[in-house]
Amino acid sequence: MTSLLLLLVSLLPAAQNAAAQAPVSDRLCPAPWRGAVNAGEDCRLEPMDVRMWAPSRGTSYIMQVPIRSGYIPENPEVPFRGNVIYYQGLGDSMLNHLPLFTKLTEAGYRVISFDYMGQGGSGGSMDNSRIYQINELGDNVWRLHARDTSHFPKMFVIGWSTGGLAAYARASQKQPVAMVLLAPGLVPNWFVGEQHPAELKFNMITMATLNSQLYGGGIFNPHVDPIKPTSALDAFSFAQDLLMTAKQEQSQNVPSFVKGLVFLSGPNDSYVNAAETREVLKRNAPHFKVIEFPTALHEIDNEAPAIAYKVQEEVLTFFESLPQF
Repeated sequence: MTSLLLLLVSLLPAAQNAAAQAPVSDRLCPAPWRGAVNAGEDCRLEPMDVRMWAPSRGTSYIMQVPIRSGYIPENPEVPFRGNVIYYQGLGDSMLNHLPLFTKLTEAGYRVISFDYMGQGGSGGSMDNSRIYQINELGDNVWRLHARDTSHFPKMFVIGWSTGGLAAYARASQKQPVAMVLLAPGLVPNWFVGEQHPAELKFNMITMATLNSQLYGGGIFNPHVDPIKPTSALDAFSFAQDLLMTAKQEQSQNVPSFVKGLVFLSGPNDSYVNAAETREVLKRNAPHFKVIEFPTALHEIDNEAPAIAYKVQEEVLTFFESLPQF
């Protein structure tokens, strides 16, 4: 199977890899995002020390990379409830999940997020990333944007897909967090999204395969930034690490003091195997609450209204049921 994927990569146009190195846009974020040092700016493009992975050398090194991050402020009219950090999926953007984030901020939570390298507004290339790096960057962004960490020292984490795998890895390392996992990448598929052999396009990440919601006719479309990278094979080295990390994490138990809520998609999710994910969670994290949506595709929080609203309500109920951190 790995040799087949290597063959597919060799057929991809060189321009796809060049696209991952494209300059970062000058545009940061629209309201309500905040985080910049100077007044009038929205998010923050912060040069951060990132542990880069060099596939050709098989080693890591430290390099400063501009990472876009920010937070949506909590509702000042209600008591502050804590800080929530969002770990995105592959090809995702921190700007693309406003409905869920708005529900949390209205209830008194501060929502923090950031873009991985080569995604959204961040520099660098996702191919130099590894799953462990998501947690390292998340810690840096947390320190940058979290409020009142003396009274709220622990993390609330929401992780979707790739970010869900990173969050699970944090939990299996016995770090005291409470987490929500949306279609986590614990059992990822080898072939994801769309395949177009005639055009030499494979594992394409497309809106049609992410969720079944048809935008238009007055329906709010939360997707501000485009999908980037557009194929999992554009970040082939990272995708390999994702598959290997997922395999390792499938045998890792989560301690009972780590609280979790998991949303699983249905059989038509081309990105992860929801049925096998359920079995992994039963075996390794039986105390996690699991909610399944058989008709949902991969981007569960932006699915059809009945599903999206249920996700928002359950996430809020879960966080509010936990002791104050």
